[in-house]
Amino acid sequence: MTSVSLVDVTKRYGQAPPSVDRLSFTIEDGEFFTLLGPSGCGKSTTLRMIAGFVAPTEGTIRFGDKDVTGVPPYRRDTGMVFQNYALFPHMDVTANVAYGLRMRREPKAERADRVRQALDLVGLAPYADRRIQELSGGQQQRVALARALVIRPSVLLLDEPLSNLDAKLREETRGQIRQLQQEFGITSVYVTHDQAEAMAVSDRIAVLESGVLHQLASPREIYHRPATAFVANFIGRSNVVTGSLTGRDDQQVTVELEDGSILQAPVHPDTLSATAAVGETVALSLRPEAIAVDGPAPDAADREVGTLHARVTGVEFTGATSHISLTAAGGQELLVSVTDSQDLPEVDTDVALRPDPARIWTVTP
Repeated sequence: MTSVSLVDVTKRYGQAPPSVDRLSFTIEDGEFFTLLGPSGCGKSTTLRMIAGFVAPTEGTIRFGDKDVTGVPPYRRDTGMVFQNYALFPHMDVTANVAYGLRMRREPKAERADRVRQALDLVGLAPYADRRIQELSGGQQQRVALARALVIRPSVLLLDEPLSNLDAKLREETRGQIRQLQQEFGITSVYVTHDQAEAMAVSDRIAVLESGVLHQLASPREIYHRPATAFVANFIGRSNVVTGSLTGRDDQQVTVELEDGSILQAPVHPDTLSATAAVGETVALSLRPEAIAVDGPAPDAADREVGTLHARVTGVEFTGATSHISLTAAGGQELLVSVTDSQDLPEVDTDVALRPDPARIWTVTP
């Protein structure tokens, strides 16, 4: 086990903008760390630079105290689970799992014991003699995981390992991966574009967009305290509204939106709410479940501080909750989630919305 550190790592291809731009962070020993972002954001490139398959244009990669920037992949002591599993179809399950050990010239008896243990861990011992083509997608994924774990690597790398599975199997398998990671205590770097997947398994998440790190924090902090409008919109569902900061004190900032509505957000140290100046344009993140429908909209002259006014454009029943779609002045689209026991407004009615002041979060536009 070991920590992994990236210091000002950049990757450029030709004259195009950097695929990864000055990326710096440390993955702690035994941590389950996720690189999250949309397609093309640089997360797989970052993983492949950690693995050694891609060389950084600039910057340094360290495993513990060792600089591995120029070290070839086979000398980095990593196990890799690829998106397409990269299994050998002409070999059975046992031979696939044993491949890394054979390349390391482990004694035959030792290989057999460790393969048996690895297959037991992933629940595939009864399938040891099966051909790869005879396995389901979920079983193939577990073979790939067993092959990565059997060599007992210092760092486990997983590149969208669940993307080829259906939704139910993804949920089951991600729990198995997390359980095995915790049992081994192995430093793991996981790549995904699936927000729910990242939130469910990660100790910390690095959110990337266009090769730039927007935020690095725990799943709970990223959800409740997004650093930028991109993070607020990408993680879960959020309403991001923009306005001018018109006042502040030690406890709260006051923001006037484009439609004249005024919201107040709490001040938190070391965040934009504590550093933005009066007159600066800021964005506010309002989670749908943190907004209450506060009855019919009053006349414009009677609007209260802390409320928004919008017209209901749709109501969607989803079971335990209902989603209310709305449009505010200026065309700003909003979403509110309420428990199904509440009375729901009619479509084409104007309503007042009251965000929970404690849940309004100031973010970089």
